[in-house]
Amino acid sequence: MSGGEAELFLSMKRYDLAHAMTVAGRLRDDPILQKAALLHDAGKLSSNLGLITRWLYTMLELLMPRRLLSMVEEVDAEAVGQRPLERARSLSGSWKRGLYAQSHHGEIAAELLSGLGSEEDLIQMVACHQEDPSSERARRLRAVDDRF
Repeated sequence: MSGGEAELFLSMKRYDLAHAMTVAGRLRDDPILQKAALLHDAGKLSSNLGLITRWLYTMLELLMPRRLLSMVEEVDAEAVGQRPLERARSLSGSWKRGLYAQSHHGEIAAELLSGLGSEEDLIQMVACHQEDPSSERARRLRAVDDRF
């Protein structure tokens, strides 16, 4: 892990660090995949995503997924800018920034990693870890991430 990647990893909240280490521990056989596991949630920036928003997101995801999708679409429509981090910061209200960050954290992390000069394979796996995986590595990351 480069110095910048290590800083990004260490800037994550305690819960995200523990989760990332658990996922990475299950993927030790592939160094790039293990690094992706450590950094896949780095886009959940504490400046954008507080505990209450995380809790609300999770509850809506479990109990009212259609309502959550509608809220995410509304917030996405309000966001302005080209890059995910810029779009998150354009939103007024911490809950909107948090909702955007939670639903786009892979893209935000990928943007941060790109700025650090990280490998393209790593950036792509992190960016798409919540979506339909396009490679065997990405499928493994998503499967392990979803279990923990």
